[in-house]
Amino acid sequence: MSVSTQGQAYELPQQVKRRSKLRQAALTVFTIACVLGYLVASTAALVLYGPYENLRRNVIGSILSSSHPSVINPFFSKSALAKYQPVSIGNMSIGDMSSTTDFSSIQDNGIETVPIKTSKFSGSLLIVHDPKRVHVASTKYLNNVGQTVTDMVKDVGAVAGMNAGGFYDGQGSGTGGVPLGLTISRNQYICGDQDSAQPVIGLTKEGSLIIGIYTYAELQQLGVTDVVSYGPELVHQGKPYLTPTDDTWGVAPRSVIGQRSDGSILLLCLSGRGNQGVGASLLDCEAVMLENGAYEASNLDGGYSSELYYNGQLLVPPSNPLGERYVATSFVVDGVKK
Repeated sequence: MSVSTQGQAYELPQQVKRRSKLRQAALTVFTIACVLGYLVASTAALVLYGPYENLRRNVIGSILSSSHPSVINPFFSKSALAKYQPVSIGNMSIGDMSSTTDFSSIQDNGIETVPIKTSKFSGSLLIVHDPKRVHVASTKYLNNVGQTVTDMVKDVGAVAGMNAGGFYDGQGSGTGGVPLGLTISRNQYICGDQDSAQPVIGLTKEGSLIIGIYTYAELQQLGVTDVVSYGPELVHQGKPYLTPTDDTWGVAPRSVIGQRSDGSILLLCLSGRGNQGVGASLLDCEAVMLENGAYEASNLDGGYSSELYYNGQLLVPPSNPLGERYVATSFVVDGVKK
């Protein structure tokens, strides 16, 4: 509203003050946006082009091993990105047909939980004394949609579960309905190539964990009843399998399966997003497994898929802000038969 004095229009003092406050607020928002933009741009430039090679390797490795690796392409040439390409999930030892052990006599139903906490990540390790209790579960909606780990555990009456192999996600919708690679559950073929040798993680009917490159026929000869496809291998015959130059996946939530020489299965889940740290590298996972006596170990699907469920609760909840992800497969631990 304005008033006229001798033919001139004047704004009331309240309107002047209101407009002044709006201009000041707009200027403040613009200034904050500029500062934040500068901080983001300068931090990104420092990480991507600065002198900190380890930091750059972790960041680029995390992006390249994520679901959307192409977001880094505008910032580097193909040749520059080549040295940061993540080690293949197929980086495994050639399968050994004489390497299995018979753990069928184990009758120890004990399960231990070991909390894991560092400045980079946190999580839990589940130690299952009888390896014959561990099996692969797959989504009952195969080729359509996945299931949460919690639902898979409940469907089979298990007491624990952790996400297992990867899945095809061509549209980026995260439905988890198609398992990646060869998949076998409780001696039932689910899907995958039955002709060529491929990287697998499996369990025999005697409870021996096998990790390596095998054909379907070789797995049958070994008496393997449960299989998923993923990797890379982390521990082989009690020794580190990866070298520092292989640690090109950056940091993220991780899931790992391993076995001790006494037969105990190790299910490790590490988180690291938000207030839980920044995540674990493949070498971090390798180190944790070796510290806990792993004789064999392999990396599994990670990121938003990583979670560990035990006794009715999520020991390690998913980092996914939307909650549990639909996945294609999980490792489940059967309950004790009464």
